[in-house]
Amino acid sequence: MSETSVEVLVIGGGVIGSSLAYHIARQGRTVLVVEQAEGATAPAASWASAGGVRRQGRHPAEAMLASEAIARWPTLEAELEADMHYRQGGNLLVAETEAEAEQLASFVHEQQANGFTDVTLLTAAEVRNLVPEIAMQVTAASYSPIDGQADPIRTTRAFAAAAQRHGAAYWNATAALALHVQGRRVVGVQTARGLVLAEQVVLAAGAWSNQLTDTLGIHLPMHLKAFQMLRSSSATGQTLRPVVSAVNRLLSLKQLPDGAFLLGGGWLGEPTADHRSYQLKQQAIDGNWAAACAIYPPVAQQQIARAWCGLEAESIDEIPFVGPLSGWEGLFLAVGFSGHGFAIAPAIGHNLAELLIGNPTPELAGLSPARIATLHRH
Repeated sequence: MSETSVEVLVIGGGVIGSSLAYHIARQGRTVLVVEQAEGATAPAASWASAGGVRRQGRHPAEAMLASEAIARWPTLEAELEADMHYRQGGNLLVAETEAEAEQLASFVHEQQANGFTDVTLLTAAEVRNLVPEIAMQVTAASYSPIDGQADPIRTTRAFAAAAQRHGAAYWNATAALALHVQGRRVVGVQTARGLVLAEQVVLAAGAWSNQLTDTLGIHLPMHLKAFQMLRSSSATGQTLRPVVSAVNRLLSLKQLPDGAFLLGGGWLGEPTADHRSYQLKQQAIDGNWAAACAIYPPVAQQQIARAWCGLEAESIDEIPFVGPLSGWEGLFLAVGFSGHGFAIAPAIGHNLAELLIGNPTPELAGLSPARIATLHRH
């Protein structure tokens, strides 16, 4: 088979891998993306993402990345020359009891400590002024006004197209079979199209990443999960502007440009044994729908039009691994995003590309894969 050489090889063409490829290509470096299917297709996480663009509720280790990303999202469509259905409608986390409202007061304090100084605690009246048809039992909410939403498939493909305009190459429908090593250095990957040699290899293969690190004898501390999404029939008019979630419910609710409601929030299906598909669970479908109807009653006027899951590798401490893998020169990780990598993808791509050329990246310090050794001991 043929042999190809590049400066940087990115394994995985989802939103993280394609954001990274775009930023590397803009640096003038040669970059090849190897993707087992096509960007943002079933059952990959980038295909099934809820598309929330939020800061509030982030782990402190992601705070700087979230702030960088949220500042960039409003101009990202112009930068990538694509319509990604981005809308800055805010993010609303609601309480349904006085006890939950007290929890939110502490939560807002934490958000402001993370640097999200515009996050505020709204009274019940202020919530209804923002979302008139919110459920009557809502007592308060944490509101992040510059958060929003975008279409994950459009966004992934926009990054990929922009990367290619800047010179990146994509091998779609190409399986990465095994990492290629010399001593303790990863120097490339064997693919279905031949050997690719690279100065630096970045693993951004999501749910399928462990299949490659296993060839090094390393199993990353991640759980494979099938995160469920529901889409409703289309309602008349845009009645819901912010993305809505709730303190004590599994819920992420937004309204799409065509009027349909999109429901997520952490309800799970079941990955198949071969890690290539999933099975839906009726109990999870019913629970997700009930949660949305309880918080925003107009949802109950619609029907479930579609249900699906995306496969996601969730790190056991629920924050991603981004940076060099200890003990293996030349190999970098961008995995384990735990169901909330979409919003920070622009910042991940930018900072990891900077890290690869040796520039300081304090934004990534809390996500270092060096903690893997500690996690394996638990």
